[in-house]
Amino acid sequence: MAAVAAPPPQDSVVIPPLREDLVITKTFFEGRTYYVIKDPVSLQYFRLTAEDYFLATLFDGKRNLGQVRDIYIERFPHLRLEYSEDEIKERVSHFANDLGLMQFLSIQGMRLKQRYDAIKARKHSKFSLYNAANYLFFKRFSIYDPDELFAKMARPLWWIWTKTTLWVSVALIIAALCVVINKYDRTEAMMSQFFHINNWLLIWVTTIIIKSIHELGHGLTCKHFGGEVHEVGVMLLVFTPYFFVNVSDSWVLPARHKRILISAAGIYVELILASFATFLWAIVQPGPLQQILYNIMVIASISTLFFNANPLMRFDGYYIMTDLIEVPNLQTKSRAFIGQQVKRLLFGRNYQDASMARLPLPRRRFGLFYFYAIASYIYGYYVIYKLARYMAPHLPVALQGLASILSTFALVAWVVMPFFGFMKSLQLTREDWKPHGRLRRLSLIGGIALAIFTLLCFFPHEVVIKRSVAIVLADPETIRPEVEGIVREIYVKEDDKVPAGAPLARLGNPEIEQELVAAREKVNMVSINMQQALAHDRPAELKELEPIKEQWQKKLEDAQKNVDRLTLRTRQGGTILTHDLLLKLNKGLRLNEVFCEIAPLEFMRIKVPLTEQQVRYVKKDQEVLLKTVAFPDKTLRGRIAENPVTMVTTDMPPAFSSKRTGDVPTAFDRQGHEVPLERTFLAEIVVDNREGLLREGMTGRAKIFAGRHLWGKLVLQSLLDLVSLDYRF
Repeated sequence: MAAVAAPPPQDSVVIPPLREDLVITKTFFEGRTYYVIKDPVSLQYFRLTAEDYFLATLFDGKRNLGQVRDIYIERFPHLRLEYSEDEIKERVSHFANDLGLMQFLSIQGMRLKQRYDAIKARKHSKFSLYNAANYLFFKRFSIYDPDELFAKMARPLWWIWTKTTLWVSVALIIAALCVVINKYDRTEAMMSQFFHINNWLLIWVTTIIIKSIHELGHGLTCKHFGGEVHEVGVMLLVFTPYFFVNVSDSWVLPARHKRILISAAGIYVELILASFATFLWAIVQPGPLQQILYNIMVIASISTLFFNANPLMRFDGYYIMTDLIEVPNLQTKSRAFIGQQVKRLLFGRNYQDASMARLPLPRRRFGLFYFYAIASYIYGYYVIYKLARYMAPHLPVALQGLASILSTFALVAWVVMPFFGFMKSLQLTREDWKPHGRLRRLSLIGGIALAIFTLLCFFPHEVVIKRSVAIVLADPETIRPEVEGIVREIYVKEDDKVPAGAPLARLGNPEIEQELVAAREKVNMVSINMQQALAHDRPAELKELEPIKEQWQKKLEDAQKNVDRLTLRTRQGGTILTHDLLLKLNKGLRLNEVFCEIAPLEFMRIKVPLTEQQVRYVKKDQEVLLKTVAFPDKTLRGRIAENPVTMVTTDMPPAFSSKRTGDVPTAFDRQGHEVPLERTFLAEIVVDNREGLLREGMTGRAKIFAGRHLWGKLVLQSLLDLVSLDYRF
């Protein structure tokens, strides 16, 4: 009879029981049961699935690992279908070790926790870019336990969390929004000065105060709904101190709506603060107080909505969304899921990612994980990059390099560091580099991708530049009188086509007309006297009259020129653009006052804005297609008239502004001029308009075909522009 194999030594190990002081709360997500475990000593919180919680309860200090595993399998028999015996043993052993690391066990957990902390300390002692940046830009200091204080503060403020107060607050916010819309021009002008260096100190102080009130809203709301608040302190974020309140105890609240209200409390408080600031800002006189109120409006509304309320960034909006859709740790799960999919692509579908072993991922939410992981990555970098680009024109020249540094940090944090983290998670060994190692598939995929990319780099690609344009005539002829007069006759009207040199109107000026008559009479009189002197043979008298005649002849010519100037003519010809010319009849026209404008509309010269990156590709005679809003079914053809060399400054046509119908981002300078936020150049397009469709003021889209360039060169140039570093000598 064969001897019964002795159980492995590991199966006979008895794990200490769970600590009796742990606070355990049952919650529900997506119809599944979870258990939130609160450590009252460390104030840490952990969420376990029902299976993991049942496994944790089996450790009572009496059962060994073998007995725990048998009961666990008996309770969940489907495990035998999903895992092998060895995998189940490993799962139970790892779970027991995790309980110790989380300090859930009564005795052994303390020793394991100390060992874990020692390993963690050794990792932190090693230099890394992440640790250096974290130490430099982020520090957190706990001050005291405010639980009793918050209980006393929340009790008399019970009315804040009533439905009546909520609806009054909503009405207040809507009213403040109406004020902003009504005074939009005023807010637009002040925004141009928001990032000015003189306002930096006010922004810094205002942000500290507002964010402290924000945290106070979280803490009082958590206490009102029965949670505990045991930690307040100060954190230094990029050298700026912020007051913080730890409301992690909200995780143990079983009511989902209460957790959502606690997460939303900070945003709610800021919006109320912004509303009151808006009302005061609208009535105070310009000065420091108005600037402070405007700072509060921007920081407590735009800033909190774009950052705190945005679910793509891990702030309040993120936690509100995860509670609403019942997917805890969405960011961690989605990025781990994307990492797993990439690893399976590289190493095959049978690849098992250890980091995914205990992450419950509902299969019907895989689309959400794909979207959130990609969107959060892209949005995080986009926000910092665009913020840096927006700040640059408002900074002093000596500090404009700060924008490039911030955008570079964003690139490192959102692109470079995640890539290195992914490579580190692969845990590659020497065996993987051998011919039959894990990297065989990776090498094949990478080689094919590199070959395709390299091949594409040598293919020419047509650069097509699309811009929203307003039709602004490039060089309309302005008709101005060279002498003053009263408009006696007008020969043209709007939309009339006139040739070059054609008369447009006649002015009347009695003084100039009288000078011509007097000069003509004088010339005639002198001519008669000269004829008489010649007839009577008086050479001396004739000689004296000759210079007099020349003098009056010169005056006659000047007077004739002045009279000719009374007739307004066009030099280049074209179409009359000015409305209601007949209203100027019998009205005075001062020197150099505009009478009308004329432009040749058959071949119009239209201005189009270009960025500094686009202007490098635009050359003379390149083809342009133009479509207008007025005639969307008509495609007009044109060409670039000249190489674009003119840069837009304070004389930018208003229609180019993104605040209107254009796509040039603008702001107002100290003199109130609307100027572009980025260097903008003008290109002139000559468009065939013989059908007479185009008129000044129309809007549309221009498509410039800027030539064919090697695709690899375009990609390299795009990367250099993205980093925003000055790589030139």
